[in-house]
Amino acid sequence: MIQLTLIFMCYFSSTFAENGEVLGSRIITNSSGKVGPMYFKSADGFWMHLHKTRSTRPKVLDIQNGNCIVDGKIVGSPCAVQEDRTVITFNEVTNYEVLVLENSIRFYIVYFAKDCKFPTPKDGEIIVEKSIPLYRFLGGKTEENVVFAMKGTDRNGIFLRREDSIICEWKDSNSETDECPNLIVDEVNGLIIFNATFSKANDKDYETLIWGKYFRSISVNLDWTNTGEAPEVKACGKSDD
Repeated sequence: MIQLTLIFMCYFSSTFAENGEVLGSRIITNSSGKVGPMYFKSADGFWMHLHKTRSTRPKVLDIQNGNCIVDGKIVGSPCAVQEDRTVITFNEVTNYEVLVLENSIRFYIVYFAKDCKFPTPKDGEIIVEKSIPLYRFLGGKTEENVVFAMKGTDRNGIFLRREDSIICEWKDSNSETDECPNLIVDEVNGLIIFNATFSKANDKDYETLIWGKYFRSISVNLDWTNTGEAPEVKACGKSDD
């Protein structure tokens, strides 16, 4: 069951992880040096691809013989698909802005943003800063508030997915399901906001939330078991609390 609360906000405003181990989405804020190993929770493999902002041609990331491969070249190691997770490493910070890993259940996203500085979003693009941290350590908690935001006012086609189920869809700003309220549309600042408080389900220790439009989405992971701090918290000036 989801307890949803809408808040108006202006634009300016092994199978389980050990404590402190991130197993999902994150932001890489350093500009040079090795990245990883990064771990992504899943019992299945992923389709993995790298993007440059506003580019229409993603680059496929493959794992072969313990290496990460892009365009036939080794870009990092160790890389592996293990029983309960996928391991990704870059020998040097990539010149791409986004890494996406997706399968039928999970969707993870890694942003590469030096000092947590993102390009100014254009209409239809996610405002990443509103959703930081992307990995929430929630051991001992039973609910968590998450904010999602998108630049622009075109709200058609926006959805919210929880694990492999779409639980909210909107046409215009109106929800098409009884469970979800309408979106907040800030016409003055050109901004769409969705603010929700998610309650822990009794049978869930880990969940993935995906919000946005197809090909323009963001994911936030809720780790209800472990404690720690997401890697971007200090650089981005955000708090897990």
